[in-house]
Amino acid sequence: MHRYWYPHRFARLGFAIFTGFCLVTGHAKDTAMNKVSSICFGRFLIDLPEGSQVKEIGQQSEFMFGPVVSEGPEVDEKKFAARMDKREAELKAVTETGEYKFSKSLSPLPNTKILVSSRTLFGSTAYAFDAGRVVNGELFSIKQESFSATKIDSILDGLQNKLLPQLRIRQPDEIPAEPGFCIKSGFIASDGSGRALEEARIQINFKDQPDLWVSVYSRTVNNAGQKTLLQRIASNPLPAELASVAGQVRNLREGAHSVGNYAGEETLDVIPTEEGVKVHHFVWEIQGAMNDPFKPTLHLEFSTGNGQGKEKGQNVRPKLSDDQAIKLFDSIVNSIRLRPTGPAKVSSAEPTLSSPQAPLGEIVASGSVCPQTGWWQCVETGNVDGDRRRFFKAGEAMPAVVLLGDVNIWQSLRGQRPTHSLNTVWSLVAYEEVPAVPSATITKTDADDTPGTTLPDKSTPG
Repeated sequence: MHRYWYPHRFARLGFAIFTGFCLVTGHAKDTAMNKVSSICFGRFLIDLPEGSQVKEIGQQSEFMFGPVVSEGPEVDEKKFAARMDKREAELKAVTETGEYKFSKSLSPLPNTKILVSSRTLFGSTAYAFDAGRVVNGELFSIKQESFSATKIDSILDGLQNKLLPQLRIRQPDEIPAEPGFCIKSGFIASDGSGRALEEARIQINFKDQPDLWVSVYSRTVNNAGQKTLLQRIASNPLPAELASVAGQVRNLREGAHSVGNYAGEETLDVIPTEEGVKVHHFVWEIQGAMNDPFKPTLHLEFSTGNGQGKEKGQNVRPKLSDDQAIKLFDSIVNSIRLRPTGPAKVSSAEPTLSSPQAPLGEIVASGSVCPQTGWWQCVETGNVDGDRRRFFKAGEAMPAVVLLGDVNIWQSLRGQRPTHSLNTVWSLVAYEEVPAVPSATITKTDADDTPGTTLPDKSTPG
């Protein structure tokens, strides 16, 4: 059972001696979701009643290598640079055997830094990284350790080419149109083809029902043969010391509960508490498919009677009746769906010099849609075929680059040159219009980085 799953359906029974239980009275008004708002978590959408909010500490995400943390606008570019410089100095100052020491520093993008460290214990070397990127004033950070020497290079490649370049900020109510993964205050562009670790958790509170909490959890499946919700319940019976209260638990519903194409299970219980009130604890879950980010395990818990303020940590009388709780639970669960996606949105009016849509310095990775007509420059500094600086129009796919290798004698005799295609990151450097070039002419790139163009009917490498 995963550490975030509710450990036992009767966990809120407590170990007190129950002498009686109050009936739920003074119920709240009808909770039908006449006015709803949709929020994005991971690759999914969920509809919530008006007045719902995601708790500040209740939205957490993991992607590829570990937790991706949004640290807010209070850490700007200067503070981030100072913090990473301080951390680098700390790692360089380590002298103790067995502690992580500085290995190298990488800066693949502006306002981005990756600190790599390593330690050796019993003849085995392990690696760690501490990475961060500031995007439009928002700091996203990720750090992890205990990677083997055989894996650290691929992990660093993933950080530099698949995770950090794809991060952008996102407003709480924004529903992105392009494929990717929603995190707190941000979005990671991803088509899901990499089959990476993806995990999203949110906790939701309700203005009209302050004692109600709803938590939703999704995670890609990397272990086959996991038990389903009902199988776990059947294999974890109520402890003998609590058998006397088992008859006081009312099961309102239990069994299959599919949503769309997702086959799920549920159990809806009303359980006693040591405070003498009965509360609702509803659980819904679907089992995901192995390594499929579009079919993760989804787990939702719906619980009432959670004390607030002075009563925090205690069970209180719920405001919802059984029927109201079931109705709201069904409305929320049945609204969960995979977020529809399509090509990234592009303005219908092509950006011009007088109305640029993206700021200079905007960063876009290979495979993404160009958001702004203009001159873009890749981060690669080697011998790039076709020049580092190129002109793209809004809506075009940003290409990979082809690096030209050194020619040996044999290749020179055969007129060959080694090449290597590489995904890269493009930065917007100018809004100037593309120079007019006859369609039958190819302008070569000069050695001093003077821009060149290619034939309109000649495809770009990558």
